[in-house]
Amino acid sequence: MSHRIPPLNALRAFEAAARNLSFTKAGGELNVTQGAVSRQVRLLEEYLGFELFERTPRGVELNRAGQTYAAAVSDAFDKITRATDELATTSTHTVLTIRGYTTLLVRWLTPLLPDFQLRHPNIEIRLVSAGDPVDFDRDKVDLGIRYGFGRWPDLERDALFMDELMPVCSPALCRSFDLKQPSDLARCTLLHLNLRQADWPDWLALAGIDIPAASRGVHLEDLGVLYQCAIAGQGVAMGQYQYVREYLASGQLVAPFSLTLRRQRGYYLICPKERAGLSKIVTFRNWLRETLAAPQPA
Repeated sequence: MSHRIPPLNALRAFEAAARNLSFTKAGGELNVTQGAVSRQVRLLEEYLGFELFERTPRGVELNRAGQTYAAAVSDAFDKITRATDELATTSTHTVLTIRGYTTLLVRWLTPLLPDFQLRHPNIEIRLVSAGDPVDFDRDKVDLGIRYGFGRWPDLERDALFMDELMPVCSPALCRSFDLKQPSDLARCTLLHLNLRQADWPDWLALAGIDIPAASRGVHLEDLGVLYQCAIAGQGVAMGQYQYVREYLASGQLVAPFSLTLRRQRGYYLICPKERAGLSKIVTFRNWLRETLAAPQPA
């Protein structure tokens, strides 16, 4: 028995128009004119034998039948998308795209990836660096990395690491200013990251000292540049331990004080819940959990 399916172009136009509640926006999304969307929707209504939209002076609104049908059509398109992704994932070669903060990708994730590629040579990892948080409606990526408390009910998430912040500087600067206690920072140039302006004030408050941190020092936009300035002896930076641990181990940077600011905020690997079951995403998340659970070198 053949399936009674309406014309697919008409269904696509209806789904886009219903989601946007606008024929014009649907046309822009589908790369056709507003009139073309209107004609396709009218064709679908004629096929079904009833109207799906209420035409009003302000635009269009779904009627009751349209709301019910839109939910079903949207779900069907989602299933087709997931099935297509799943088929591509189970092929001999697939690509997993991860979008995250530049320094995190370079300093933290990239050193871990050779182990993943060794275990899963059929999955190619592509990294997209950016300074702003991932937006899955905008960015064509599989996974993202976001900073925060992890309270995103519409997303699956895996904690990578929490904030562990401490002042770091070059060994020469530490000797030059004889940094032995936090109050000695009053004589130093402090390096600030504009995207994280609370780091210095929060650490200084924990140390119990009053230095007008926000009003002095050098302000920078890029965390990688900030750490290079610290290595060059241009000032004291607030170091995220997972980023600076190799600098500390090699002696390029030192942490003059043992006091560490630990917060319940941190970095998370995230993906939309409806895509969390894709094989390539499941494979990567399982590998990452196993890697993070393994003992880390001192």
